[in-house]
Amino acid sequence: MLQFFRNAAKGVTGKVIVAVIVVAFAFFGAESIVGIVNSSDPIEVNGEGISDVQVQRLVQERQQQLIQQLGENATPELLNSSFIRQSVVNALVNEEIQRQASVDLDLAVSEEEVNQNILTIGAFQSNGRFDEEAFRRYIAINGFTPTTFRSQLSSQIRLEQMQAGLVRSAFELERDVERSAALESQRREVTYRRYNAEDFLDQVDVTEQDIQAYYEANSDQFLNPEQVQVRYVVLNQSDLIPDMVVTESDIESQYNRYVAEAESDTLREVSHILFAEGDDPMAAAEAAQARLDAGESFADLAEELSDDPGSSLDGGFLGELSEGLYVDEFYEAGQQLQTVGDVSDPVQTEFGVHLIRLETLEQADVEPLESVRDDLEQAVRERKAREEFGLLETEMADIAFQSDRIEEVAETFNTAVQTSDWINRNSTSGIAASASFVTAAFSESVVDKNLISDVVRLENGGLAVMQLEAYEPEQVQPLDAVRARIVDIVTNEQATELAEQAATDDLEQVRSAGVVTDERWASPTVIDRDNSDLPSSLVQFSFELPRPAADGLTVERYTAGETVYLVAVLSVTEGEVSDDVRQSVGNYLAQRTGQADYQSFFNALRTSADVRISGALSQ
Repeated sequence: MLQFFRNAAKGVTGKVIVAVIVVAFAFFGAESIVGIVNSSDPIEVNGEGISDVQVQRLVQERQQQLIQQLGENATPELLNSSFIRQSVVNALVNEEIQRQASVDLDLAVSEEEVNQNILTIGAFQSNGRFDEEAFRRYIAINGFTPTTFRSQLSSQIRLEQMQAGLVRSAFELERDVERSAALESQRREVTYRRYNAEDFLDQVDVTEQDIQAYYEANSDQFLNPEQVQVRYVVLNQSDLIPDMVVTESDIESQYNRYVAEAESDTLREVSHILFAEGDDPMAAAEAAQARLDAGESFADLAEELSDDPGSSLDGGFLGELSEGLYVDEFYEAGQQLQTVGDVSDPVQTEFGVHLIRLETLEQADVEPLESVRDDLEQAVRERKAREEFGLLETEMADIAFQSDRIEEVAETFNTAVQTSDWINRNSTSGIAASASFVTAAFSESVVDKNLISDVVRLENGGLAVMQLEAYEPEQVQPLDAVRARIVDIVTNEQATELAEQAATDDLEQVRSAGVVTDERWASPTVIDRDNSDLPSSLVQFSFELPRPAADGLTVERYTAGETVYLVAVLSVTEGEVSDDVRQSVGNYLAQRTGQADYQSFFNALRTSADVRISGALSQ
């Protein structure tokens, strides 16, 4: 098969698939943004610019979220709608307004706090540890440098500090807490009677007129979805692996990569003492180094002398030494330490002067070449197959574009044409398990123009092209095909209506009598809001009813699906308010008040902000 692939080669191009992962931040909604500006930045907030790169990055994030949430229903029209762009503009403006407010409040974030946040972000971890390669890959894909990413993360932490500070400072008056806690602890004596729709089925008479009326009023319930069948060709990378040629030089190169990766996997954890204040930080560092040489404890000196409040109380401990997390001078000095307990000479950085101590050194074991030869050979085959396969995507697209029939593509690549089952837009089995395949199958070029599709990358990494075999538009099923289903629906509806009418008749009798005497009512029981013996919806409804008058009752009808209840509240007693309930209610009320306070705070900032956007984004 490989030779056929190579014979088909006509050129080399590339496609870059951008995967966007951005640390989530919740923005408050705001009114539409007004104001037009023409400048290098498409958005300005109080004179501070928001770049087009930031806009595009968040647009891509929102598009990815929609694809994950909606799957094949995330159409190109939706993904490229003005609504998404406008929501992104609002979000970025809201974030910038809050960022400026956090700066005005002089909120600060230490380098150590930023480092710890980076180390705990799941996207940067592999096997439970920080993966420097994943970190660098992420920031590169998203257009960051280590410095700009750290700056954005620091800004986000400040926003969270500001939000938390305002929300957590809220409080509630004691009388409000007591009143709410008393309601939460209230107990009610209730009884109920159940009316099941199935008990009224023998009274139901569904006529042909009923069936026809329901069919016409609810035709959208009986739609046969749009369906398509396609003939398709699939190429898989795994088919190339056996044909890949591996030389001794390839294995040696792969072994060198293996050794380099193992060495880069070395774990170094460090502590430091920072000298950033005073007239001569270098002299202070040298004096501390002399005390260390004299036998004093590094941790004790860090607590006494370090100007880094984030680590000084922990003996100066910073955690893993990872490239990109620390400035180059610091990282390189830490890399030079080869024995646990070694302390560097004073290191000058933009933050001050550091003494760095190596706390942990765990080096990966490197196996001899012969022990890993088979694995290396397989890795080389897979890499070469991956490279070869990368070229095929363009070549397959070229051949498909030049061909009138899918069979010509199959012949060129010496593979078979397959025919799919019927596929609708919600199909998820077989070849339709790849949402991209389904999207292509319903594309205009395939359905309307009977052309061969663009190349589709499947979830398993394979490549596919397809051509229409058959198509059926969305259409309402004939009445005879859904008659039995309609009879069941209408029967249950009418039975439920009869149950509701019976319950309504009895409701009036109970209200007139002022008591419940019928043995078909459940025995009275005392419940609280956490009662698990009754259906939760019934418990909630019982506590929504008014308190009964003395020597009386409150009774109402309640429908849950095909079951109707009469619910009577016989008495209400105030439960004992425990300290735990009081604390829980107080926390809830304070949090609710804090969130409202923050919303008011933000609304005031938003109203007074000078927001200007370019003409293209204002549409």
